[in-house]
Amino acid sequence: MSVEKIILNGKIYTEDPRKPWVEAVAIQGKKIVYTGSNEGARQLASENTEVIDLGGRTVIPGLIDGHTHPTTVAKTFWRVRIPLTHDKDELFDNIRKALKKYPKEERPYFFCENYFAEVFGPNGPDKKELDALVSDRPARIQDFTDHACWYNSMALEMLTGEDGKPFSASPVGGAEFKKDENGEYTGWCHEAGADGDYGIYEKLGWKPPEVVDEEMIKPLLDFFRHYGIMCMMDGFTEGDENMKFFYELDKAGRLGMFYEATSILGQPEDLEASIARVREWQEKYTSEHVHCNTIKFFIDGTNEMGDCLSTQPFANDPTGTNYGSAFAEEEEVRDILVRLNEERIDLHVHTICDGAFRRMCNAVEAAQKICGDDWSIKVTLAHCEIIHPDDVHRVHELGIYIDWSTHWSGGYFGEEAQNYLGRERWDTMYDFTKIINAGEHVGFSSDVFSYQEAMRADPYFGMQVAMTRVDPLVPLDPDRYPGSVRPPASAKLDLKQLIHGYTMTNAIRMRLDHLIGSIEEGKLANMVVLENDIFEMPAEKISETEVAFTIFEGQVRDIKSNLSVQR
Repeated sequence: MSVEKIILNGKIYTEDPRKPWVEAVAIQGKKIVYTGSNEGARQLASENTEVIDLGGRTVIPGLIDGHTHPTTVAKTFWRVRIPLTHDKDELFDNIRKALKKYPKEERPYFFCENYFAEVFGPNGPDKKELDALVSDRPARIQDFTDHACWYNSMALEMLTGEDGKPFSASPVGGAEFKKDENGEYTGWCHEAGADGDYGIYEKLGWKPPEVVDEEMIKPLLDFFRHYGIMCMMDGFTEGDENMKFFYELDKAGRLGMFYEATSILGQPEDLEASIARVREWQEKYTSEHVHCNTIKFFIDGTNEMGDCLSTQPFANDPTGTNYGSAFAEEEEVRDILVRLNEERIDLHVHTICDGAFRRMCNAVEAAQKICGDDWSIKVTLAHCEIIHPDDVHRVHELGIYIDWSTHWSGGYFGEEAQNYLGRERWDTMYDFTKIINAGEHVGFSSDVFSYQEAMRADPYFGMQVAMTRVDPLVPLDPDRYPGSVRPPASAKLDLKQLIHGYTMTNAIRMRLDHLIGSIEEGKLANMVVLENDIFEMPAEKISETEVAFTIFEGQVRDIKSNLSVQR
């Protein structure tokens, strides 16, 4: 037998435990037919075989982003972006500069990114301060977590309906507009959907794009392809038209990666509608690389804003009775799981604080008891920023998967969560070492939500932050945190753990491990060829990794990235 292509003289890290390192690969069509020595590969070649000499370059399997938002990012190009800062005066100055740069005629709705929650503290921002900056048009400044925002008075007025209440559509069932002690809306809002300000759009007679096209999303997809991301799961797929877009792009042969969609479940009572959406998408929009068999749900919000569920009372609550809140009761989640198991549909849950994590574990355990041997679905808990020590063992006992966004491992979210969790608990966050050491249930992702942070989807940047606990772009104060290292330093991950999470763990969770996730015989020939030997690089230099080229399903690709972020 002769093969179409052989790859020689590589330092190839396979993720195949039987042959973790090889120097050659043989490819026939889209699949790998041999891994091993140069000599073994040459024996499969003929005069018509294409030979690729890697010259000693390092190769890793094609990477998988386990949770990101491609269409959401693509649709944010129209927003105004300002530099990130932890200083309030500097934030206000940046907003003033942006207002001058983008007059009302150019940006009738001043939707600006971003502010850090800690700039305003636990009471949040107030519309009066934003009114002093911009009063000639509606304005919204986005919290950088994308789980809160800050409206001016004109925007609030446009969002207010006949019932006297402001409204913005939300993926969790409805935005929460905060009030002051006099019952007046402050302009601070939790969980307002990025595209949900319908009242503003209606009154302006203008709205941002709701559906992506290829021109809009190509810079982002090329960015993913360039760095070797060959599969991604959408954190929630934004409607039929965007699902159709990926399907048609794949049918035309221009997607060049796997796309795993998710159907949003805003509230427990919407479950049957979400299931029906999965079935409709499966029937209409399943292709070679586009699939949907997952529902996305939110169980709580963020630690920075305190709209999360904790196992202990919030540190800033003098009564010792405020444990936060969740979007569903344990019994409701249990029933969701039992129903999804009947349908064989997987569940992906935004899970932030340790109380929410415990609630999810309890619900999974209860559902498994009901389903017995019939239990078959995969449950992924995304984020899991803090896990109570008593619950760590439950990940493997219950077969739960965790998705963690690696670039969050440093100082990206600042210190605001200390208001609610206290410093002692804050120092234990983002630690997955015990879970990883016990098995392979932690996968990795970017969870980027806008062009403001799109560059952080670079997997090698994420790996560096997870290996060092230092965010080079948003470092913690080195006077308070030596070396800007985010505690606990013992939670640093190693490169092999990270590659495993970005490849095999994500492939298993997405039920694609028979096709991707490792370089081994019978699987698709998906590989990333690096200019640097990533295994020899210092941890603090991993983000400088350069990709020589990629191989997707046997085809060599040299895709350049021209993604840029406008400041």
